Amino acid sequence: SSTISKHWEAELATLKGNNAKLTAALLESTANVKQWKQQLAAYQEEAERLHKRVTELECVSSQANAVHTHKTELNQTIQELESTLKKKEEEIEGLKQEIENARELQAQRDSLTQKLQEVEIRNKDLEGQLSDLEQRLEKSQNEQEAFRNNLKTLLEILDGKIFELTELRDNVAKLIECS
Repeated sequence: SSTISKHWEAELATLKGNNAKLTAALLESTANVKQWKQQLAAYQEEAERLHKRVTELECVSSQANAVHTHKTELNQTIQELESTLKKKEEEIEGLKQEIENARELQAQRDSLTQKLQEVEIRNKDLEGQLSDLEQRLEKSQNEQEAFRNNLKTLLEILDGKIFELTELRDNVAKLIECS
């Protein structure tokens, strides 16, 4: 039972270490998600601003080629921003999955902790039962020893009586022969 207890203690220590690592990763992931959301909002604002600017340039400018070139550049920038946005969204999804995995590991750790506590309680119960059985065994051994001693005493008394009876028989036999 002490081996099982040590095993569970080692398992608990491992789980605590994993829990600390996962908690740190979770905090870092949460901070990254917040930062990416802020970047996403900034990219979206930038994209809107660029769309407005393109519209303004198309209306105001009389130089179609310059506007067209600038529009192409802005569209390219928008595509780059949308690509970056897509990558950030994929990273957010990955972080959400990591968070879910961390929660599952936390649940497993809690379950194992509860099982460890149950095993420790059962171990204490078994130790109590073992102690009780050891006491009962010792009492039984003491009673057997006392019984053996009583039998030895009884045998000694019986041997004495048999010896006396043998002497009495011999004396009676001598009396019969003499008479």
